[in-house]
Amino acid sequence: MSMDSKKTLLSINRLLLTNLLKFAGLSQSQCSLTLSHHRNSLVGYIYRYDKKIFPRSFSYFFLLSIYRALAKKHNPKEKISRFDLFYNMISKNGGVIEKLLIPALEHHILAISSLNPGIKIGSGENISINKNDIFDQDELTILDKYIEKIEPEKYEDYIGFLQGYENTEDWLQNMIGEDFEAIDEIKETYTDEYKNFELEIKAIKDFYIICESLRKIFLPNFFSPSDYKKINFINSKSDGFLMKKSAIRKNFSISDFSKLFLVKVEDDYMSPAISIDDECLAIKTTLGETNAFKGGLFVVKEFNKICIRRLQFTMFKDTYQIISIPDNNKYSRQTIAALDNKGKPRKDYIIGKVIWKSGFTNENNTIMDKNLFEQDFEIPEFLSRGLKSEPNLFSDEINEIPNEDIKKKRA
Repeated sequence: MSMDSKKTLLSINRLLLTNLLKFAGLSQSQCSLTLSHHRNSLVGYIYRYDKKIFPRSFSYFFLLSIYRALAKKHNPKEKISRFDLFYNMISKNGGVIEKLLIPALEHHILAISSLNPGIKIGSGENISINKNDIFDQDELTILDKYIEKIEPEKYEDYIGFLQGYENTEDWLQNMIGEDFEAIDEIKETYTDEYKNFELEIKAIKDFYIICESLRKIFLPNFFSPSDYKKINFINSKSDGFLMKKSAIRKNFSISDFSKLFLVKVEDDYMSPAISIDDECLAIKTTLGETNAFKGGLFVVKEFNKICIRRLQFTMFKDTYQIISIPDNNKYSRQTIAALDNKGKPRKDYIIGKVIWKSGFTNENNTIMDKNLFEQDFEIPEFLSRGLKSEPNLFSDEINEIPNEDIKKKRA
C-alpha cells in the first residue's frame, strides 16, 4: 500500500470514529471507559489505524459503547425505538457498515456459534431432554452464556465475587446486614467495579437483540444457531435435519425443541399414507400426556422396534384400550391394554406424537407443505475456515424490528 493510500485511510478512519463519537455525544475518555480490554487503544485506532476494516472485537465494543450512549438519550415517550436510533446512526455515517458493523456482527456470530458444545439426544426410545443444547434453555441462561463469551474474565471475577448472591446490592445486605455505616465504608472499595459491570451486562443483553436484528438485515443468509434446530433420528444413523425454529413455532405452537426427534419408517403398516423410508417429526410424549387419550399418529415401541401407528383410545369393560389401526389392508387392527397392572397409563408403549412427515401427508391425508427447512443459507467466509456452528432461542417477536421491516431495510 502506498503512503498516499495509507494517509487517505488514516484520514477516513479518524473522521469515521470521531463523527460517531460526536453523534453519540461521547468524548474519547468517556468512550474508553466502556471499551473493555480496548480501553487503552482508542487513541491509536483514531489517529494511527490505516487498515480498511477495523478488528472484530474493537468494532463490537466500540459500537456497544455508541449504543449505550444512544440508549441513555432515548426517550420512551417518543415513537422512535432504540433500534431505530442506532440504525439511523448507521445510515447517516458512510463507511460504518463495511468498516465497523460487519466486523462487529462477525464477533457477535462467533460468540453465538461457540455457545454450544454439541448435541446428543440419545438413541432408541431414550429421548431425554438435551441439557447440552444451550439454545433449548431459557432466555436468561442463553444471555448469561453469551455475556460469558463476550467478557470472559470480567464475568468470572463477577460471579466469584457474588458468591451465589443475585447482585452487588444483595451481596452487601447479606454480608453486612443492617450496619449501614459499614456498608458505606466498603461500598466504594468492593462493589463499584462490579456495579459498573452490571450496567455493562444490561447493555450487552440489549445489544444482543440489536445485533440479531442487524444480522438479519446485513447477513441474511447466515445459518444461526438461534434460528435453526438440529433434529436427530432415534432409529437411524442418518444425519438429522436442520429445521427453522420460527416455522416450528408458527405451525405447531412448540417452544420446547429439546423434545423433538425424527423417526425413519421401517415397515409398511401405514402405507400408503406413510411409506417405508419416510421421515417423521415427532414430539416426545407418553400415554398419560396424550390430551385425554385423543387419537392420532404416534411413535410406539413394538417388539423392540420403533414404529409409526395410528391409534385410537376407547373404553371397554371399565378399562381403557388402545386400538392400532393400519392403513395397509394386509394388516388387521390390534388391541393393546392402555393401563398397567396398577391401573395407571402405561409408559412402555407410546414414545411420541407425530406432527410432520416428509412424504407429505398427515393423519388426515392432507398435504403437509410446512416449510421447516431452509436450503439457501450460506456460512460466511470467515466462519467456513475450520469453524462450525451448531443450530440453535430467540423468537422473532423479541427483536425490536419486525420481520417485514427487516425485509424493507434489507431492500
